[in-house]
Amino acid sequence: SNPAFADDSGKWYGKLYGGASSLGNQSIKQTGVAANGATGKIKNDSGFMLGGSVGYHYTNNFSVEVAWDYTSNDSKANFSDGTNFSDGDFASNIFFLNGRYTFEPMTTTKIRPYLGAGLGYLQEIDIDLKSNGVERSYSQDGEFAYQLMAGITYPVTQAIDLDAGLRYVRADSIKFKRESGSGELRKVDYDPILFTVGLSYKF
Repeated sequence: SNPAFADDSGKWYGKLYGGASSLGNQSIKQTGVAANGATGKIKNDSGFMLGGSVGYHYTNNFSVEVAWDYTSNDSKANFSDGTNFSDGDFASNIFFLNGRYTFEPMTTTKIRPYLGAGLGYLQEIDIDLKSNGVERSYSQDGEFAYQLMAGITYPVTQAIDLDAGLRYVRADSIKFKRESGSGELRKVDYDPILFTVGLSYKF
């Protein structure tokens, strides 16, 4: 084996990362509004994500980690009862258990591609909508999510790796409860695509 590539097996690591979030627009159903069976649309702009994880390299290729991710996207909403919100944000706190397979270095470079997947617990997900001083918040917790990951790592030193990747996160058919007042937003699918850059430290 090439001594330039540290053997990671049996090593713990900590990782910090951040990046950009892209979230598609959502069509939703509402309850507790003037018109029964009302619908709506949430329009999402770009956003950001921050996260951290602690993991363990079982082998030089396979690792498992527990991660916390915070993601936030700017949002607007138009409801079929005529209520419109020109500002707001759609944010989530998710704890993930991820598994990752990192391939051997590509050719003569030190770059190693990886693939991974994770199961997530939505500690909280909320939609805060604002317009002309009026604010309306909806939230939910305890839902499940999953994610798929792909990217590359590059060893900066024997202990520090640089990591860049794409993630697809999904939680299906979430029901949000209004935080003050009655009403729910239903059948909301949450599916951000994240571009992340981070550093991991092996110890």
